[in-house]
Amino acid sequence: MARLGMVIDLSRCVGCHGCSVACQAEWELLPEQHFTKVYRYEVGTFPKVHGGVVVTQCMHCDDPPCLKVCPTGATQKRPDGLVVVEESKCIGCRYCETACPYGARSFNKERGIVQKCYFCYSRIDKGKKPACVETCMAGARFFGDWDDPGSEVNDILKTKNAIKIAGTAFAYVPPRNWLMDRSLLPPDFQEPGAVRIWQDLVRPAGKAAMGLAAAAVVTSLLVNTFNKGGVHRAGKED
Repeated sequence: MARLGMVIDLSRCVGCHGCSVACQAEWELLPEQHFTKVYRYEVGTFPKVHGGVVVTQCMHCDDPPCLKVCPTGATQKRPDGLVVVEESKCIGCRYCETACPYGARSFNKERGIVQKCYFCYSRIDKGKKPACVETCMAGARFFGDWDDPGSEVNDILKTKNAIKIAGTAFAYVPPRNWLMDRSLLPPDFQEPGAVRIWQDLVRPAGKAAMGLAAAAVVTSLLVNTFNKGGVHRAGKED
């Protein structure tokens, strides 16, 4: 099974926002929703100032915290590594949005669900590339299988000194002059402490509360049934 991922070559990226627009069109997003985000930066001091762009989106983590906190199972990780959302199961609780260490989740206020970059899985399943890759006018985006030694993404990783973001499906080729500080790239994956709190305290408490609520409902039904039966019997005896 493939382990899919992406390389973004920042020495080619011109910050045109084409990837972001293509993503919005592909997924029919609200105007304020952006799965793909383009950030501009400047380094140096006047008059020697240099600038560039960094593009981010869902990093498709190896061990996604958004999946761990999802109470309905809407967030899922496919065998090929893609982290997706079964939108029909999403209840809009936004726990996943809080748990994401990369701020990659987006709340659709009209539909009441949380969405994200899906690596265009519907296109991939048809043998196509993600919309952002196909539309990139500068050829700065590459998509492929990390587990295939001969894949384009692996070739770039070896020949262009790309920086792999640990624990994710992403890598970046730095600008040619490499005047950008590493801290401007997404950090290596670290699970937020809030996820541990959720797993250790909130989720067990929630399950216990749900259990008590269910028990209360069952008890109420039994009591009502018993009372109705008693009234019925009393009427017969009269």
